[in-house]
Amino acid sequence: MLTGVDKRVVAGRFAAAAGRYDASARVQARIATALADRLTALPLCDGARALEIGCGTGLLTAVSLARLPRVGSWLATDIAPSMVSACRRRLSQDPRLTVAAMDGEAPAVTGPFDLICSSLALQWFPDAAGALSAWRRLLAPGGVLLVATLGVDTFAQWRAALAAAGAPGAGPAYPDGDTLSHWLGAGGRVERQDFIEHHADARHFLHSLRGIGADYAPGRVAPVTLRRAMRLLEATRPVDITYDVRWLLAL
Repeated sequence: MLTGVDKRVVAGRFAAAAGRYDASARVQARIATALADRLTALPLCDGARALEIGCGTGLLTAVSLARLPRVGSWLATDIAPSMVSACRRRLSQDPRLTVAAMDGEAPAVTGPFDLICSSLALQWFPDAAGALSAWRRLLAPGGVLLVATLGVDTFAQWRAALAAAGAPGAGPAYPDGDTLSHWLGAGGRVERQDFIEHHADARHFLHSLRGIGADYAPGRVAPVTLRRAMRLLEATRPVDITYDVRWLLAL
């Protein structure tokens, strides 16, 4: 799990990547669209009040507002002010939208909200269980929480290559379904959907993470070990990388 210090470093990297994020966020855009698909199936009330945690440049925000005409107000938030600015520029013409800088792990809002959603932010929180509890407390009666986060098999190919190269445990670690269910609490449901991203080689994969600011890991790998892992990852090309996405739903 990340620490508070780690989270501040991550926030800084995402902030620095805001201007180039969209060019590298291919799988993130696919996941945002899949989350919006799920949002359209929810029984939202007319004039629904929505809170988005970790909006980034507005990938989920844009597609959701386009598909959810019944939403009355949408508050998009992100810890990185430069991401907030990018989201605001993308959607400045939608009167339903408010964008604000906020640490989603400790939301500085009172609610209540009919919908709280988040795409690929929860995995960066040191206290993900506490964040989920806080979000659920912000729901209005009959409100819905829908979150996309990363599960245990994310980057399985890269973590296997690192282990074979002599760096076991060096890659990012994510929770399994039982842990996520426990964090989500009573009445919640966790589902899995895999997304595969294809890369020409290991360097392209690592550059894609750097392009969105998601290349942070608490432990460092020696350059010689990293190069060995890259060669092992490239044993079969193209390089396929799994994103084990877990959908967390609470009503």
